[in-house]
Amino acid sequence: MVLSQPSTWHIDIDYYLDRIIPTPRWHLVPKPIAHMLGHRDSPPKPLGNVLIACWSLVGAFCGVALVASVSKRVPSFEERDAPAIVGSFGAAAVILFCAIDSPFAQPRNALFSQMIACGIGVGIAKLFALNPAAEKWTELGGALACALTTAVMLLTNTVHPPAGATALLAVTNAQTAALGWFLFPIMLLGVVLMLVAAVVVNNVQRRYPLYWWTATPLAVSRGDLEKKGSTPSHYEDSLDVPRRLVIERGDVLVPDGVFLSAEEREVLEKICERI
Repeated sequence: MVLSQPSTWHIDIDYYLDRIIPTPRWHLVPKPIAHMLGHRDSPPKPLGNVLIACWSLVGAFCGVALVASVSKRVPSFEERDAPAIVGSFGAAAVILFCAIDSPFAQPRNALFSQMIACGIGVGIAKLFALNPAAEKWTELGGALACALTTAVMLLTNTVHPPAGATALLAVTNAQTAALGWFLFPIMLLGVVLMLVAAVVVNNVQRRYPLYWWTATPLAVSRGDLEKKGSTPSHYEDSLDVPRRLVIERGDVLVPDGVFLSAEEREVLEKICERI
């Protein structure tokens, strides 16, 4: 990055955070629980889009129904006339149950993006409310909130499109705007419930999440190193080795954390047949 050349400016917070975030200790977690949390020893078999559509239908229904049903029964939500479900969860359901391999669908993105959207959306709404003629400018406030949320998500590697809708609704929708900072617990509960539904439904014949924090290797704790001894493990040896997709005769070797769609695997298998 050259300061005199703005086109080269780049911020990667994961470069610093990944050094302190410990790698998941899947060997300490019972296999059924690890499976439900997305850990696999090998990639799952690719599915056709008909079966994916069926599971997406089930997941979206369960996720939205769960969020709406629970939210309607929280007394503090009722006291503040909160909506049964914020509209952006409809878009979140599409991503979390249909496009589960997308970085946008991973838990870190789904959670932190919505919290960022709440902070920016509510903050902009309160700033515009200081103007007596605020009602005339809500569309500009909504546009600004959505734009700022988009920029912050990009810089923090937490892009999740539905969060843009959350920021927009926090300014332009009267019922949502009236909640003020109470929008935080409403969205937090909704995201957690949606993720619970996602890890249950999406781990039937598929895998979710691909990762909880990032797809890149995380820090290995000192305790783990001491338990494993001075000899580096295969995983530790691989930290400095670039991930490779290997195509051999009759086989395709895919690195951990990289999963192929049915169409992509079909193309690679055809290449294998020619070797």
